[in-house]
Amino acid sequence: MTTEQQIALLDSSIHATQAVRDSLAGEHDRIHVHAGESIQAAIDAAPHGATIVIEPATYDEALVIGKSVMLAPSTPLRHGRATNDASVWITSAAEATILVTGTGITITGIGIRNRVDSYDAVDIYGARVLFDRCTALGDPAHGMRRGWLTHGTTTRILGCYCDDVFNIGRDTCCIGGWEGGADIIIDDCYLCGGAEGILYGGADCSAPDKIPHHITITHSTITKNPAWFAMGVTIKNALELKAADHVYIADCVWEYAGISGGQAAYLIVLTVRNQDGNAPWSHVEDVLIERCVCRYGGGGVSFLGHDDSYSSGSLDRVTLRNVKFTGMSPDGIWAQPPHYGSGWGAMFNNAPLNVTLDGITMEGTNMHTLGNFANVPNQPVGLVMRNWKYFPSEYGWKIDGGSMDVPPACDHLRELMPDLVYEITASDEGAVDYPSV
Repeated sequence: MTTEQQIALLDSSIHATQAVRDSLAGEHDRIHVHAGESIQAAIDAAPHGATIVIEPATYDEALVIGKSVMLAPSTPLRHGRATNDASVWITSAAEATILVTGTGITITGIGIRNRVDSYDAVDIYGARVLFDRCTALGDPAHGMRRGWLTHGTTTRILGCYCDDVFNIGRDTCCIGGWEGGADIIIDDCYLCGGAEGILYGGADCSAPDKIPHHITITHSTITKNPAWFAMGVTIKNALELKAADHVYIADCVWEYAGISGGQAAYLIVLTVRNQDGNAPWSHVEDVLIERCVCRYGGGGVSFLGHDDSYSSGSLDRVTLRNVKFTGMSPDGIWAQPPHYGSGWGAMFNNAPLNVTLDGITMEGTNMHTLGNFANVPNQPVGLVMRNWKYFPSEYGWKIDGGSMDVPPACDHLRELMPDLVYEITASDEGAVDYPSV
């Protein structure tokens, strides 16, 4: 599927979802659940295609949904994106408060909590699954491991709200997966999560065709609670791809990064990882990120061409276009020295292939380098850099322990990368300003 086809799929999916939002099943297919009753019992008794209409209350039970049903509150659905409030709450201490295993399932307007910090709100293993204007919350004091695990196919997470996804000493993310997730659309969401906002990869998938693929993320805010830094929460980045292909990201805000786990507070991390050495087919390919604002980190974007611990595939065909990095500082937004980040606008390591950075703005204070080329002579192949508005830096471009003058320093870079396309001047406009989500 091409990027254009992926965008068309997003448009058609949103239009189809609107039809679901505007009409529920007929009255004869509705099953009403009242406060104090069991939603799971209603699901088990429901015919395929039924709508479970739920009275406002908190229901303390984990749900397993293996048939085509819709869950919706009896109160009118809100217009626009969900918030941190809902009329119906489902909560549990199970590994997933909602486990989806079936096909053709819609959950709309429901609040979902998990009381255990090492568990998830939702685990999706089914197909044709829609979460529409739902709210997923961890405990405000202890957090939660994950909002949505997306191991199914044709998953839609639209207009949803997620918060308090954090842990101390372990990774967490609002949305992610590593085993078989395909045709995933995340649109118009607010996601507030700790280690990573969105993470694909991070564990070994069982076969090459199980790499998460065809992932679309649009019109969303992916952020963190700044108070988590002082709490010692594990904080790494806003977006991380370790194993994924055909990823389209547009019109999003990505906020906050940290140095947990040896990371350098890059806002975007695109690093191929055969995480535990059992998936040498791991790769990151065919990624387009455009019209995004990335802010409040110690570095901009990090590229790793292939795993430096185990054999792996490559990072190949990645484009960032009209992307603005702002509010960056190696000292961190927390004003707690020593350095809290690399202070590098971009990091290139282990020969990434065919990376294009076009229309980039880099804004920051006390930054060390505009870009760092590590691991000489294993340098990028097919690198294109054009139209950058850049910050003043201590070293300009830096090459594996050496340093260079501030741009334009293209002659020295071309000695290292003969096929480099370098079209950066001091008067470049960088990313075009546009309204953020």
